[in-house]
Amino acid sequence: MKELGWKPGNPFMPDLKTANDAREYLKAGGIGVIEARIERAFSARFGDLKQKILRLTDIEPDDVFVKDVLLTSILVDTRTLFLESDRQKRNSTLQNVYRARRMEERAKSVDEVFDEKVLDGKTLREIIKSWVDKRVVHMDFLWDDDEVIHIKRIEWFIFGGGMNNLLFVLLKLIAEYEEVVARFGENAQDQLHLVLSEMTGGVQEGH
Repeated sequence: MKELGWKPGNPFMPDLKTANDAREYLKAGGIGVIEARIERAFSARFGDLKQKILRLTDIEPDDVFVKDVLLTSILVDTRTLFLESDRQKRNSTLQNVYRARRMEERAKSVDEVFDEKVLDGKTLREIIKSWVDKRVVHMDFLWDDDEVIHIKRIEWFIFGGGMNNLLFVLLKLIAEYEEVVARFGENAQDQLHLVLSEMTGGVQEGH
């Protein structure tokens, strides 16, 4: 199915040109299969992120090395799961998961969280991406004063910031996603099946 390309205007639909294309699509899972694949990859990494946050709260204060490793990993996960370019329509981000479920408002609300200006005119998105891109996945050359600014910003975001504290923000997003899964199923395919079942009377009240 991967050889088919993508239907213009719909990042979740292969470009089906022949009856055989359609048969291959149905054989692979049919409607919702791309969306489900995106969410399966996302939810595995998202679950790991939650466990890292919970582990971080249990670490002894003097275990600095393990704490730093976990914090770095949490920042990388945050960059990966929330801060990709919106041009990457099929990357496994929370926004794309919500779009795959046709929950555009939820996707927009995630972007709004990270696009809020919180420190020195910088958004959460800018602070996290700058740190991860320049001091985690790359080691860019920085003058001393620039490095101090980056460190102060990321420390403020992780350990201070009140409602914008990194762990608070992430746990809130995790809780909201878990609520969606609990109500509508593991992925977009489950959600579609639930809706169709309710429309046809397959799910009764109280079950």
